[in-house]
Parts: sequence; C-alpha cells; structure tokens
Amino acid sequence: MNDSLVAARVDRLPTSRMHREWMFLFAIPLFFESCDINTFASAAPALIAHWHIAINEIALITSASFIGMFFGATLGGMLSDRLGRKRSLILFVMISSLGSLATAAVPSVAYLFAARVVTGFGISAGMVTVMVYIAEVFPARSRGTWQSWAMVVNLCAIPMTNLVARLLVPYGPHGWRWVFVWGALGIVFPLLARRLPESPRWSARAGRFDEAEQALSAMEARAVADGHTLSVPEVVARPREVREPWTTMFNRVYRRRTLTLCAIWLLQTIGFYGFEAWVPTLLVHHGITIARSLTYFTLINVGAPLGALLAVYPADRFERKHLIAVVALLIAGFGLLYGLSFTPVLIVTFGFAVGMLTQTFATLLYSYTPEQFPTGVRTSATGLTYGAGRLANVANAFIIAAIYTNYGYVTVFMYIAGAWFLTALITLAFGPRTTGRSLETLNPAVDAAGSQAASMPPLADYPRH
Repeated sequence: MNDSLVAARVDRLPTSRMHREWMFLFAIPLFFESCDINTFASAAPALIAHWHIAINEIALITSASFIGMFFGATLGGMLSDRLGRKRSLILFVMISSLGSLATAAVPSVAYLFAARVVTGFGISAGMVTVMVYIAEVFPARSRGTWQSWAMVVNLCAIPMTNLVARLLVPYGPHGWRWVFVWGALGIVFPLLARRLPESPRWSARAGRFDEAEQALSAMEARAVADGHTLSVPEVVARPREVREPWTTMFNRVYRRRTLTLCAIWLLQTIGFYGFEAWVPTLLVHHGITIARSLTYFTLINVGAPLGALLAVYPADRFERKHLIAVVALLIAGFGLLYGLSFTPVLIVTFGFAVGMLTQTFATLLYSYTPEQFPTGVRTSATGLTYGAGRLANVANAFIIAAIYTNYGYVTVFMYIAGAWFLTALITLAFGPRTTGRSLETLNPAVDAAGSQAASMPPLADYPRH
C-alpha cells in the first residue's frame, strides 16, 4: 500500500451519510474553539469594571492565549504527526476544556494568565489537527465544501457565545466566570470521537498498513451499505513512501509555501483578532456601556455562520487562492468603514460585514493550508504556519493598546485594514493553486534535500466520478 493507492480509494468515495456524520463530529472541537475566541473578549469589560485592571493588563491576558496557541500549534502539530490525528485530537480537546474550566475559577490576574496559556495550547493544537484531519479523509473534489459546512456549524458558536455573555456577564461580579464554563462543554467530544476513523493517509505513512486497510475497508463498506457502487481504483504501482523528516517544509520544494503561509496567517491573525478580541473593550472606552457594547458585539457576530455558509458554494468551484484574496480586500474596506462609523446603525452594519467575511476567509484558509504539505509533516507544517500568526498576536495585543492610547480609535482600524490588504497581495503573488487536486499530486514525495523521491502517477490514473 502506498500514498497514491490510499488517495485513490479516499477520493473515489461518493458523498454519503458517513461524510455528514464526520462533518458534525469535526465541528464540535471547531465550535468550542470559536467559543473560546469570544469568551475573553466578552469578559474583558467586566474584568475592567470588577477587578479594576488597566487596558494594558487586558492586553497581557489576551497575549497569554496566543502564547499558548503558538506552542499548541507548533508542538501539537508535531505530536499529531507522531501519534495520529484521532488520538491527538481527543487529547487536545481535553486540555482546552480543562483549561477553560480552570479559567472560570481563577482568583487573580496571574492565575488567569496561566489558565489562558493552557486553554490556548489545547485550542490551537486541536484546530490544526482538525484542519489536517478534514483534508485527509474527505475526497479531493469536495474537501473544501465539507470544511465549509463544518465551519458553518462551528461558527454558530460565536453569536451563541455572545448571547450567553450578554445574559451572564452583566449579572454580578462573577457573571463572567460562567462564560468560561460554557466554553468548556467540549469535554464531551472524546465520548463521540470513537465514531471517527484514524486517517488512513497517516496510518499508511506511519507504516501501519493493516490499520490503513481496516479504515479504508470500513469507509468503503459504509458507502456500499448506503447503496453506492465503487469503481476499482486504477493506480500505477509504486514503492511505499517513507515518512518525511520535519525539515521537509524548509527544503527547496516546500520552503516558499511555508514562508507564504506563515505571512498569510500572521497578517490575518492581526486583522481577525485585532477586531474580534478588542471590539467590546474599545467600544466601552469609546463611551458605550458594557451591556450595550455586548449587544452590538452580539449583533455584529450574528453574521459569523453566514460567512462560512458563503464559502460553501465557491470553495470547490473556484480557485481558493483567488477567493481568499478577494475576501481579504473586502474585509479591509469594511473594516475601515467600521472605524469611521460612530452611530449604532453603521457600527452594527459594517461590523456585521467584517464579522461575516472574516469567517468566509477563515473557512477558505482552513482548507487551503493543509493542502500544501505532504502527509508526514502535514500537521507539523500547518501548525507552524498557524502558530506563526498566534505568536505575532502576542505582540499585536500590546501594539493595538499602544495605537489606541496614543493615536485613537480610528487608527486602530486603519492598522487592521492594512493587515488585510497585505494578506490579499501576498496570497495573489505567492500562493499556489490547490482546488480540486489530490493531496498527493500537490505534494510529491521528496527527500530531505528537496529532490523528488518517487514520481507521481499522472492525473489520468486516478478514477474520476
């Protein structure tokens, strides 16, 4: 068994109830990742009011999550490439859920910082693993669509979390703690994850050929049980590929992709979290009450699931790099208009557009990133690029605080819009085309120096349905 055979057997599977079930299961850790993004943003105004902490301390605690996310993405990605996708995902969801529960019980800023680091580690490691997991077990012709549907379910968490926060945070000095209890409910995921298969691509590359065969056979049996007929995969015989070393992502074949994605994730994180993590706090400092700022934030983020829904149709019909660039430019424009708006209707209208389109962008990027690396280092490389953005946001929290303090409200949103504009330029200039192509066609096996280790079969050798 080799990579091309595994790919052909996965890619020939017709859409079935099995895929829909996986999509909902993958959406669970994604859902609670979105919960966590919004829990601290919603709790921050209450902490300022009840703990009497300064905006620089809010920046410090915000940065704690991103420190954890950096280590979670990089170390968690490496662990997932060693342990497998399924076992790693269960572990990471447990870490993030327990970290969120610990956040709800902290007595001081120091403990809050530590709890946010732990939660960020689990959230980020799980996020990276899900991105790769979806890329590896869904067919090439539809993996972008399935990622989009998983994100639709996942992003319902944002308005739901905002609503929970709106009800609980104003309810006394400890109301904010219950928002983190809400964020910990993903702890049920390990009970449901037994219905997920291990990625056969990972099993085969790890030398666990019996496990890969067992997973593939179970997938095919479920498709047949649903009334589908499977064609025989016609794949050119090739030797088994060996696991790529970690340094593969920096060789001459993959170096440009790694650096490009690091830049894209860095800039989109500045743009996305600069908006999501700071809007309630900046509105309060702009003279709006805590309750009203949370109301505006809830209305703004109602558009989050719609953003992912917008990505469903075009995700596998148009080239992803072009979609990503167009959406980034739209976010930059609406972000500037938001910063220049001071009436409730315009704040909500332009904020809604930004909140919606950032999730369209995220959905497309979650599909785009893991497509660009080979199986042996796919999670490690995805984690490194994803983690680069999270690490950058450690400094970004302090940069936004400094910009707001020294230059005012509008300048913050000019800074955020600039990050989105650069994201679009870099994607267009350096991003590869990936839509509809087999992962193995996009990522030929190479040795450590970057020389092709084995020729890939032509596209004609893959069955088309």
